[in-house]
Amino acid sequence: MPGARMRESVPAETRTPSVVYVDGDPGQLRLFETQFGDRFRLTLSSSAGELLDRMDAVAPVAALLADEATGGVALLESASPAFPDTERLLVARSSDLSAARAAVERGAAKRYFVKPWIPADLRAALDDAFAIFELRSQVRGLRARLDQAERLATLGRVSAGIAHELAGPAGYVAENALALRRELEGVAAYVRRMNRIRPDARLLERLRDLAEIVQDVEAGAEHVREVSRGFTGQLRAEDPTASCDVAAVVQQVARLVRPGLQGRALLSTVGGPLQIGVSPLALTQVLINLVVNAGQALASMERTEVGRVVVRWTAVGDRARIEIEDDGPGLPAPLERGEPELLFTTKPPGAGTGLGLCVCRELVARMNGTLELQTDPGKGTVARIELPLAP
Repeated sequence: MPGARMRESVPAETRTPSVVYVDGDPGQLRLFETQFGDRFRLTLSSSAGELLDRMDAVAPVAALLADEATGGVALLESASPAFPDTERLLVARSSDLSAARAAVERGAAKRYFVKPWIPADLRAALDDAFAIFELRSQVRGLRARLDQAERLATLGRVSAGIAHELAGPAGYVAENALALRRELEGVAAYVRRMNRIRPDARLLERLRDLAEIVQDVEAGAEHVREVSRGFTGQLRAEDPTASCDVAAVVQQVARLVRPGLQGRALLSTVGGPLQIGVSPLALTQVLINLVVNAGQALASMERTEVGRVVVRWTAVGDRARIEIEDDGPGLPAPLERGEPELLFTTKPPGAGTGLGLCVCRELVARMNGTLELQTDPGKGTVARIELPLAP
């Protein structure tokens, strides 16, 4: 009998819960396998030490049984923190019953069985262990989702307050940008007249750049004001009558994110006019988040060339498909699957909340759409959004 049978190579979260039995007697291990191998996924070991070294290889564990004479009590106590949802059972000879009772009394084991055990009793205990494991796992998952929901609710309340405070300054910026545009128009008219006398192509180019910068400031200020109104209930992102042109929204997003991507990534867009039945504000928020996330992911890599971010869109049946693709480092597998409890960020500690994708998923869901992530570690990520076309 080998020291341990642990052949599972699939990720722990996809495995069926197992029953682990540790006993230094090879005959007892064979007996256990004969009686229960057809009913449960088993991991058998003759060494408590070897099992402790390979806990990750056998998880998840619904029931852990250990022979008292093979260091079973110490094993059960050591395994408790690693397997909080696991039923811990002790097997003992008649001569070791006092030690087994003491272990149960102090909580090291849930109950004990005397060798030779009664198969029906032990099978019933293992069935109960699986039911308890499932309930504990569900409770743990619900508690984690409730905790996250509370954090997101708190963040929402704080964000609403921040949005309210930003509304005033954003209004001032918008008004001043409008005044700056009027003044710039006068300056531009004067410069053009002077340029006829003394031509200067560079001066005209800078004038055009200034006009674009003012336009970007106006667009950014208006976006902040719209987001603020959305948080304070004056504007609903899920307005069923709203519609927008994807190309126009992408063009605005490209202007807004251009300063943040400078030096990090080259942004390109592919697509033509496409009307969809969603709020332009909501789509703008989602695309800004995803494009900025892509740029930040690219900035987190050590590379010699500038990264690439591509936004493309097209109609697929009665849906619009929008893809944001980058050639960055990719995402961890749980985030690609969309696990809501994982708040992931490529920013250094303290620089990001990891809520960008979580917010995007919520906004896309409100728009009756879907958001999927496909990643190739070390090569890049594609965020695919599907939204309803305009009626």
